[in-house]
Amino acid sequence: MLDKTKSMSEYEKPLVEEPELSYTLPSYLYTDVDVYEHEKERIFYRTWQMVAHQGTFQKAGDYCTVQICDQNLFVMMGSDQQLRGFYNVCQHRAHELLPPGTGNVGSLVVCPYHAWAYKTEGALHGAPRSSNRPGFDKADYSLKEVRLEVFLNCVFINLDDDATPLSEQAADLEADIRERVPYFDELKAPTLGMLGDGHINAGWKVVVDNYVECYHCDHAHHDFANIISMDTYQQDTFGLWARQIGGDIRQDNTAYELDDDAPVMQSLFWFLWPNMTFNILPGSQEMNFSVIRPLTIDTCDFSGQSLSVTGVFDERRANYTIDVLMPEDIALCESVQRGLKSKGYTQGPMIVDPERSGRGEHAIHHFHRLVQKALKA
Repeated sequence: MLDKTKSMSEYEKPLVEEPELSYTLPSYLYTDVDVYEHEKERIFYRTWQMVAHQGTFQKAGDYCTVQICDQNLFVMMGSDQQLRGFYNVCQHRAHELLPPGTGNVGSLVVCPYHAWAYKTEGALHGAPRSSNRPGFDKADYSLKEVRLEVFLNCVFINLDDDATPLSEQAADLEADIRERVPYFDELKAPTLGMLGDGHINAGWKVVVDNYVECYHCDHAHHDFANIISMDTYQQDTFGLWARQIGGDIRQDNTAYELDDDAPVMQSLFWFLWPNMTFNILPGSQEMNFSVIRPLTIDTCDFSGQSLSVTGVFDERRANYTIDVLMPEDIALCESVQRGLKSKGYTQGPMIVDPERSGRGEHAIHHFHRLVQKALKA
């Protein structure tokens, strides 16, 4: 239980509007299980969470499950070709209906426990021996539906019935991505595993902290800083999102081979509050959509789908990402998570230069202020 002397939103060293005067979130926000319980209710059960690219759903009965902290859900295409999101739980005795992952159920979702069957639109189709119960009405036992929105060709759900649509919250993000990625609507063939094993023994905030800054890149990602010049690297923050642009790409580099006619000669990374990322590395026309999902206070999963214009993926880039870049980041994050438990650390200073360059930590400040605001709500 969180010590009464420790606040969710007011800290010993200030986290204020000016990043250059601010300190990081205190370490207890990364290690106390009571904080994680607050995050579930105040962040993850109130924000839009990506499930999958809309290309995952092609025909009636196609589904994809998602775990949002303690809540197991799925999105399914109905026989009417409409997408809906549901809690992944039978209305009889709470058995989970669908296994983790993607698949197709045909015309009915059948509970593995007592064979209650639901239509792909969520209505109860049949329950064995239910005619023996007086007054039993199938209409009373439809699956519980959640909010769903398709945003940037991705399917998002929200457990908050009153949540503002993403199209209103982040319209500027959609405009920015579509402007900078002219082939965006040509992306296809959603594919898993392009980041490797996404399990990380570090909390979700540690991984977001690492994702949104490149202050560490020169020192900790030698190949990354070799293919993408850090001298011209850009980082910008907006309402609910942040962006990194690497516009100076070295053809001759130590990360992976680039074809002479590679159509993408820049890197682009977008972060959408609280845990969504959109990722482009130089080379062929591909894009990765990944989510940093909390599992516990000090573990998370960073995974998603990659898409390409041709339906084929650059193995050289994938191998670099899976074998070099991700292991480097995972090692950094796991070390930080261990260090946050040290009695020798509480908060650190934000390092921000006047130019707000790509080597600064102003995007961490932006993220920490969003966390601070959410936990205060």
